[in-house]
Amino acid sequence: MRINFQLTPLKDVIPWGEPHNLSLSWFGLTDGQYWIDLGKTSLFEYSEHARTVGAGQYCDYQIVRLHEDILDMLPSIMEPVPPALVQYLSGDSGHAWEAKRSRWANDQASWLDEDEYWRLTDLAGSLSHNRFLDSAYLSPSANILMWSDEKNVRIEWDNSQKVIDGKLAWTAVQGHLQIPRDEFIKEIESFHFRLIEQMAVRISQVVSGALPPEIRIDLQQLQAEHEERQNAFKLALSNIVSTPWDEVERAILAISAARNIETE
Repeated sequence: MRINFQLTPLKDVIPWGEPHNLSLSWFGLTDGQYWIDLGKTSLFEYSEHARTVGAGQYCDYQIVRLHEDILDMLPSIMEPVPPALVQYLSGDSGHAWEAKRSRWANDQASWLDEDEYWRLTDLAGSLSHNRFLDSAYLSPSANILMWSDEKNVRIEWDNSQKVIDGKLAWTAVQGHLQIPRDEFIKEIESFHFRLIEQMAVRISQVVSGALPPEIRIDLQQLQAEHEERQNAFKLALSNIVSTPWDEVERAILAISAARNIETE
């Protein structure tokens, strides 16, 4: 596994705002491309069709968005999923469960006691919470699941329904890969420090006056934010998630046993 990225050259970074009120921030300065290599598969690599209609080879967005989302997920990814619940999260059975849960939510919203409805909804939803990588800011998005057991982190992707003009948007259509937990952590750490190091160089250039004078940027805030972001990986790794798995399983079983009201 390798999380790759390329920052857009500083002179080509497009500032935000109107022509008379242009600005940039730490977030905006991370503009670039990113992709994740998993063996022979690359997540966030656009298909040949997508490239013919205007996409680049890889996802074109602020790198820190991927960085923030993965670090936000990290505590949940590294909390092992109990073996009995894997079938409700992973693979085809996971898809079937999500369809069942969605039907149940629609059926029961007006029938079940409100407190009980939301209790079951929240508990059942905690199984997948923060285990799907958010990419809703992309059009189309990518469907990527990351979870772990006691030994490995499993990465699954299913982009078979992600299309542009009816044709596949991503080269990574469907598959999965598992890697040892410690290797996954090492790559997340590597990604973090590679981004921080490259941004340190970029900030030094900005402080030295590399941006056009018409682009506003708060240099003091920029440097302070960089200092704060340096600790993001350490903070994410130290954040321990404790899901009440027994309660989650009971909620899932209750939903699974419920009859479909619409068919009655």
